[in-house]
Amino acid sequence: MAIYALADLHMCLSCPDKSMELFGSSWNGYISKIKDNWERMVTDEDTVLVSGDISWATYIDKAEEDFRFLSELPGRKLLSRGNHDYWWTTIKKMEDFFDEKQFTNLEFIRTNIIEADGCLITGTRGWMIETKESLEGTDNRKIYDREKLRIKMCIDKLSEQDPEHSKKHILMIHYPPITAKQGFTEFADMMADAGIDICVYGHLHGKAHKKAFEGDYKGTRFVCTSADYLGFAPIRIL
Repeated sequence: MAIYALADLHMCLSCPDKSMELFGSSWNGYISKIKDNWERMVTDEDTVLVSGDISWATYIDKAEEDFRFLSELPGRKLLSRGNHDYWWTTIKKMEDFFDEKQFTNLEFIRTNIIEADGCLITGTRGWMIETKESLEGTDNRKIYDREKLRIKMCIDKLSEQDPEHSKKHILMIHYPPITAKQGFTEFADMMADAGIDICVYGHLHGKAHKKAFEGDYKGTRFVCTSADYLGFAPIRIL
């Protein structure tokens, strides 16, 4: 059993006009690349963390083909929200939809805790990291502060469930909580101070790959899992 991660699938089977192939040659045939690499690497006993930007569909019922594609791939998949997941609604509505369609190996992460392979996994969407430019304007500040509260909720629930930290703690987030150009952030400090073992994130594409921070920050390992960053292949994190 292993834990893999791959974010930013940007699936478009349900809405082909939104294909990421418009954003550069590296995305050509990306759905087939994801399928081939996934099936080559992942088994049904493994877990894959998908940290947002899963489907281009606007409503969950319009994303059925995308979720069917994902469900038919090997492994258990834990899904958290990205900035383009407009289909995302309440957990109950999404779980009811998955139950109806019998997508039994797809589960949602949103400040809840799911155990997989001896690890405790939680997560949230996150937001742009705190630079003067990114937080200008009331809306940005409100969203940032709300996501900071959600990260705290994730941390508190991990602590409640595993006060002795006897298991690995993994936090999924979509926006990068730290970058190569910004060596510290509130989000990263919160995770490190709480003893988060691994944080997986996505969101960075193309030229933005140079911003990716990979490695240890104050004891927390950060892993960029954007699909194009990884060559459309899941990365094993444990």
